[in-house]
Amino acid sequence: MKKTALISLFFLFMLSSLAAMPQKESADPSLWPEEEVTVICPWAVGGVADIVNRSLAPHLEKELGVPVIASNELGAGGNVALTNYLHSDDINELILGGEGGFAISPYVEDPGVIRFTYDDFEPVINLYSSIMVLAANSKTGIDDLSGLIEYGRNNRITVAVNGVSGAEAFLVRALFDEIGLEYDLINYNGANLAVRAAAKGETVLSVSHQSQAASAVEDSSLTPILVFDGKRSDSHPFESVPSLSELGYDTYYPNTCALFVRKGTDAGIIERLQKAYLSALSEEDVKALYETLMIEMDPMVGHDYDAHISNVSKIVKGALDEER
Repeated sequence: MKKTALISLFFLFMLSSLAAMPQKESADPSLWPEEEVTVICPWAVGGVADIVNRSLAPHLEKELGVPVIASNELGAGGNVALTNYLHSDDINELILGGEGGFAISPYVEDPGVIRFTYDDFEPVINLYSSIMVLAANSKTGIDDLSGLIEYGRNNRITVAVNGVSGAEAFLVRALFDEIGLEYDLINYNGANLAVRAAAKGETVLSVSHQSQAASAVEDSSLTPILVFDGKRSDSHPFESVPSLSELGYDTYYPNTCALFVRKGTDAGIIERLQKAYLSALSEEDVKALYETLMIEMDPMVGHDYDAHISNVSKIVKGALDEER
């Protein structure tokens, strides 16, 4: 009996101790954050999103008053991290995301593969928008879209992309299906890795941010074919590269990288984050970084970002309907 009583007292003590511990999910929003904040980048170290995430962290620390940790979690073009994020209830975790997971994967992946929807998340602020460039390994002799079409008459084309259901992959898919080219999308866990693959000849083409392809274009290991936009780029060395619109095609959209929290996060926390990021984006070194990375500050919030995702979803569904 004494042993049973002691065991009962022990469990009562443990339960009362656990009840007294601070619970992250019930933290007072007005005091947030009280602990370090982690911002998860679901793409590779060294990519544009990763560089921006790490560069903003010191500025956010000053604004939020706690350490800000930039981390990476790879897999399925970002979808693994987005899925895992919803399984956690840590109020101090934030995550980056974009069109791939929210406006493309739901329509191109097999049903049941994607375990989340856009409605599971709340957009806090868009960190940047960028233009993607299609480039060919220079040894292929492909110099322009006409050359690519000619090459494709006798060869199946391999394209290095950041996730086969991501933004870059869909841009290729929509264009190549319209032209009638046979192709294979080769998955890499970052647009920077995709560029290296094409530059080394592992694939014929790559799709990436301009800044990640720039050095390979300058050393002549890659030849830019087109930019996925309505007008030509004003960034070196892509000024003379034709836009997709100029070539007579209209399936394009800006690639974005936004900060997200889980749906239901307190509005006060979201507002605090928006102010902190807007302040960080106003810093001169951050502006200089964006210029170097050839990306645009485009701090959409709330319904504006919702509208962007809705627009890309319409473009994707329209292109898929044409395929069928």
